[in-house]
Amino acid sequence: MQRKGGPRLLVTDREGALYLERARVHVEGGRVVYTITDDEHAREFNVPHVNLAVLFLGQGTSITQEAARLLGEEHVHVAITGTGGTPLHMGALTTYVATAHFRRLLPIYQSPDLSLKAAIAVMRDRIERMGAIGGKLAAKEIGMRQIVGLKAACTRFETAMQGCRDVTQLLGHEGDFSKACYREFGSMVGLQSFRRQAGAGPTDKSKPLEPEAQRIALANRLIDHGNYLCYGMAGAVLWALGIPPHMSVFHGKTRAGGLVFDLADAIKDALVLPLAFSVATGKKHDDPDKVFRAKLIEAFDDHKVLAKLVDTVEALLSAGEAAASKG
Repeated sequence: MQRKGGPRLLVTDREGALYLERARVHVEGGRVVYTITDDEHAREFNVPHVNLAVLFLGQGTSITQEAARLLGEEHVHVAITGTGGTPLHMGALTTYVATAHFRRLLPIYQSPDLSLKAAIAVMRDRIERMGAIGGKLAAKEIGMRQIVGLKAACTRFETAMQGCRDVTQLLGHEGDFSKACYREFGSMVGLQSFRRQAGAGPTDKSKPLEPEAQRIALANRLIDHGNYLCYGMAGAVLWALGIPPHMSVFHGKTRAGGLVFDLADAIKDALVLPLAFSVATGKKHDDPDKVFRAKLIEAFDDHKVLAKLVDTVEALLSAGEAAASKG
């Protein structure tokens, strides 16, 4: 029977995410736990389901119906992931959410002019977080104390946005900003020839690459993986606020899950790029994907990503409403 009153903690008060691979999630003594079997020895750990926002179930992981029910009661967003962390998001309907945020977004979604103002608000958060969070991670993970190039890219983007007439024009400026960020982080780690190639997947081991090409391929793969995890966090926030993920203000009105991509833009580059490039070009690891993933999930909590994404939703809505009142 579902516990009355819904989840005990707001999404902003929770730990960010837990990622499991080759585990069995089940209920033991009223607790949600996961079991990992290694060399014929089974080890059991608690899943802090009352204090968790997103549970990523990676390859080789199963979950029992009872565990899914308890996670749903506490409004934990479950994302079943494939290779590279690609998520299939699932959210239980055991807890119903108020419609206030949805009703505020609806007129913004329906108006191209209001959508533009809302999208610019998200991009401004993106710029601010690249300078703050991206700069801190560049210093910590790459050893870059000066990020003059990144700051210049942020300034150019901010200036360009002021003259945007529509979302299509904004998309062009956003593309220029993304390329500048890739170029700057590539230069920080000595990969001046880096080119972003999304969805490339693992490299063909039968055709070994040159060392620099290997690092570039790994950086691209880690960026893909990190972006998907950020989409999971953004999806969890929208789900918790009762906002349909398809109500995009930026990435196209017909794109499935477009608002997830809109919202994730506010934080993903600042978090993912410094960590991906540092892991791809740093000391060799037996499992760089695992190392990167652990660093990123830690960064989610260190930088209070859930709370920041909720702030971005509020900035998006407020910008659209302010534009509507002036019109």
